[in-house]
Amino acid sequence: MKHIIYLSLLLFSSALLSAQPKDSTKKARMETLKKLRRDLYVKKLSLTEDQAQKFFPVYDEFELKQREAKQAFRNKWGNKRPEDLTDKEAEEFLNDATKLRESELSLTKLYHDKLKPVIGAKKLLQLRSVQREVREELLSKAKELKGKRPPHPGPGGRNGHRPGGRNHPPPPPPDDF
Repeated sequence: MKHIIYLSLLLFSSALLSAQPKDSTKKARMETLKKLRRDLYVKKLSLTEDQAQKFFPVYDEFELKQREAKQAFRNKWGNKRPEDLTDKEAEEFLNDATKLRESELSLTKLYHDKLKPVIGAKKLLQLRSVQREVREELLSKAKELKGKRPPHPGPGGRNGHRPGGRNHPPPPPPDDF
């Protein structure tokens, strides 16, 4: 009986130890990407240290609120295909998409007012293109850090798509700005 308990404890502890490197590797990658994101914004917007200290809390809050609004839309409509919607649902989708756009616009106005005194109008104007550049560089770096392994086909077939059939992606949320 002691041997069984000892063996099960040994197996359990080895399972925990084998899981830790994956978690710590993922955490290290995330920290690397966060630092790179900050460095890219500072460099591309030519932010001083004082500007950066004031910019990131406000900008991160803005991004979080935008993400939350988009996520709420996706949670409601993400798994629905346009051709499967009734006329009433399609109308509701359009209304929700309009409300999302209005929400994004009001957030943009609010945070432009908050960011303008911090970084100035000219840098605020550059922010949209810098966002795209930073996103592209971060995606590239994330792929590099993860390794160049091909995506694992999940239960839905190649890259998560349904095998043998047409793929119907969910309707995308409206673009930001």
